[in-house]
Amino acid sequence: MRSRLVGALGVAVLAPVLVAILGVEAAGASTCTATYQEVNSWSYQENGSWVTDNMVEISIKNTSPSIIDEWQLNWTWPGNQKVTVSLAGRMDQSGADVTVHSNGSWNPMKPNAAVQLAFIQRGTSAAPAPTVTCTPVQS
Repeated sequence: MRSRLVGALGVAVLAPVLVAILGVEAAGASTCTATYQEVNSWSYQENGSWVTDNMVEISIKNTSPSIIDEWQLNWTWPGNQKVTVSLAGRMDQSGADVTVHSNGSWNPMKPNAAVQLAFIQRGTSAAPAPTVTCTPVQS
């Protein structure tokens, strides 16, 4: 009888604590999504060789009830594409892997708000379009 009472008491005491902890994490969790779209393409000669550049837009949306202070985007190109001109954010590329860091000009991003950034990508069209992962960075 005593062990059942102690067990029930432990569940009764710990359950609200776990719910409170998990509830705070779930309510405070920030989420963002990003979509990649090539909107224009042009070819020209550069140093005697033909090159192709593509204007790319990425739309970022805060899908959480929390403000996102900063964000980071990541994707992997399907081929030999590279970023040549970044019109927003700080972009780093290592091989086919690209990381974009918010530059503070859109911060903070309110719930359900969306922003767009653009850049020029050199190389053939990225087909299929890469899947962009958006990660909130809380300061």
